[in-house]
Amino acid sequence: LMTSMKSVTALVMSASPPKAVVVSVQVKPERVDDFMEVIKEDVIGSTEREDGGCLRFDVLRDQSDPTKFMFYEVYKDDAAMARHKETPHYKLWTDFKNSGGVISQTAVKTDAIFFGSRL
Repeated sequence: LMTSMKSVTALVMSASPPKAVVVSVQVKPERVDDFMEVIKEDVIGSTEREDGGCLRFDVLRDQSDPTKFMFYEVYKDDAAMARHKETPHYKLWTDFKNSGGVISQTAVKTDAIFFGSRL
């Protein structure tokens, strides 16, 4: 088992892993409905209109606070992530933030090492 894990780790580390970002956001309570429309468009645009650059885009809602959300986005590479930020659906998100709909946001960029079934 240890030898096979080392082999998998070496394989994953030698390849260029997909790029992921984990975003935590709190939305103003009175803007949650607007947010839901905007983020739905961002997800659909990202997963269906970006020519395969966005591999995954999940939106999660906190069970204890309906104004808190997390996004888990995975992109083929850094270039795909950069292209995403130039799309009309991403602009909807930035416009929403600029309109004051977001209370707070944090984002952590990562490498998607063990992404889905990519072992």
